[in-house]
Amino acid sequence: MLLTSYRVTPPVYRLRPGTVLDSDGDPVESWDTPDRFKLAGAVVQDVSTVEEEGVAKQIVKGERTLFVPRRVDLKADDRIEVEGEQWRVNGDPVTKAGLASGVLTTVTLTRVESR
Repeated sequence: MLLTSYRVTPPVYRLRPGTVLDSDGDPVESWDTPDRFKLAGAVVQDVSTVEEEGVAKQIVKGERTLFVPRRVDLKADDRIEVEGEQWRVNGDPVTKAGLASGVLTTVTLTRVESR
């Protein structure tokens, strides 16, 4: 009997700055209370590089790739939250359509440093 491991992927959220009132009572954007939107089916993976002449793999620290199995409203100034960590969208998302894979949106993420 073949036993397969079932791995639950953590939820992935798109964050956009929320709106708060400044000292004059005017609404301003703030990352203190971001708006959260769950990206169903999204997966965040480590970025790795492989040496051409060897088999060694290297994980790039502070960088990950987001994969979403459809076209999503994602902008270059959004942030992504996964497992309590925030990641900054690094550049414009790329959406591709394939016969076998369907529509897939990908983007590189950079770790947001804590204050």
